Amino acid sequence: MRNCLLLLLASGALQAAIIKGTVVENQSGKPLARTLVALTPVPGSPGASVSARTNTYGSFEFTGLPAGSYLLHASRRGFMPVQYGQKNWRASGTPIVLDADQSTFLYVRLPRFASISGIVVDENDVGLPEHEIAAYRNTRPPRLVARAQADDRGIYRIFGLEPGNYLVRTIGRQYEDGGYLPTFYHETQRVEEAGFVETYLDQDRPEIKVRPIPGKLFNISGSVDSYGPPLMVTLVSDVGRESVTTTGAFQFPAHPPGPYELYVEAPSDRRGNQSYGAYLAFSLERDMTNMRVPLIPMPGITFQFQGVEGPIDAAGFKVLSKRIDLAGEAPPDPLKLINGAATVLPGRYLLSFAPNAAYVPMDFRGCRGERPEGGRADGWVEVAVLRPCGNRYVVSTKPGGVHGVVTGGAHDPIAGAPVFLEPYDEVTRKRVVDLRCAISDIHGKFQFYGLVPGTYRLVSTFEYQSPETADIDMMTPKIIKVEEGRDQQQDTDLFVIR
Repeated sequence: MRNCLLLLLASGALQAAIIKGTVVENQSGKPLARTLVALTPVPGSPGASVSARTNTYGSFEFTGLPAGSYLLHASRRGFMPVQYGQKNWRASGTPIVLDADQSTFLYVRLPRFASISGIVVDENDVGLPEHEIAAYRNTRPPRLVARAQADDRGIYRIFGLEPGNYLVRTIGRQYEDGGYLPTFYHETQRVEEAGFVETYLDQDRPEIKVRPIPGKLFNISGSVDSYGPPLMVTLVSDVGRESVTTTGAFQFPAHPPGPYELYVEAPSDRRGNQSYGAYLAFSLERDMTNMRVPLIPMPGITFQFQGVEGPIDAAGFKVLSKRIDLAGEAPPDPLKLINGAATVLPGRYLLSFAPNAAYVPMDFRGCRGERPEGGRADGWVEVAVLRPCGNRYVVSTKPGGVHGVVTGGAHDPIAGAPVFLEPYDEVTRKRVVDLRCAISDIHGKFQFYGLVPGTYRLVSTFEYQSPETADIDMMTPKIIKVEEGRDQQQDTDLFVIR
């Protein structure tokens, strides 16, 4: 019996597959040590996810793998993460298919992020020492991505950038002999007139000279009437946010003229009593150094959750919020609901019912009658919270679903294919909420559940990791009408750019 067991174990070891390979720098071909390589089985394949670091020679090895399909991902600080088999940096990786006793060698190349370099100069083209400079995504309003500081000769380099278009702007700086205003590349303070810089992987965009405009900067400082706990004070402009933590006094030196918003948030006490905060909008035209900001009770925002067919237990429900300010939309953050209520700073917010596999929103009414764009209750809804604000969600316990099979040109099922489901408004031709993604299993099957009734667009492709609406437009997507309580089948063909 013991010999039989040994033979069975040896037979299993012989049948185990192996994936090994080398990770190198894309441009030089030099091996990259300490790269994190992760291997994930395609849904339906046996085995578990594993990871390892490359050795000094950039080599990695995964042994004892069951036969099946796998996705491989490699990452190292300073380099763009790579999925094995992807066509370009926006594309998805393709599966590695292993037979029971197969050994596969992979060669993985990691490109560097893009960068922008140049010099910050004064009126006479002399480099300005230690001047801060920033790169923004070319959006409206611009979105801050990275900052850097020039050296003693004014030379700077902003690195770690994804390919794309950026705006380059100096930060306001007060020197002993005068100040310089924040200025965009092409010597302008207006974002509409700024020159953009296009970047590419593995490339530095050099010689971007920025000449800040001389001008007077103003200081913002003051104190908050605090009752003890640390406060978060945030200053917002049209190009970003900056925060300080304080027990009362705050200071934001050397800022250019223009509109600003000041937010102050104090935590509730240990007993969870009333939270306090402050909001102040102002135009900066001179030094504002003795501001007194009184704390006031933060307005309450409440939610009533009503079931389509009667009362419903809302204990596990979550609502996401995004504050809208001069800098644009803040990152989404779940509201801390206690018995359906939370406190927020005064201002404008976008609200959304957080995804839930068992419950879906069917209707929404804001405190001032706000309705979702396109009538979709799962979308982001803008509400103004200036005083206590009551909102209502109508919720169904019968979410919809979509399942199907991804097939290729010969109608064979495609394993490991990304499948994208886009909540879509056919009138405005816009995406309503975030794109949903699934990976087809070894039989090409995919499943989406917990769907709000409405219109969706369905595509499957390796060409993108997260396609935009314009990308989906060109794929001839399947249009699906999801119904309450119904899981419908919809197969789709794999889209390939020829």
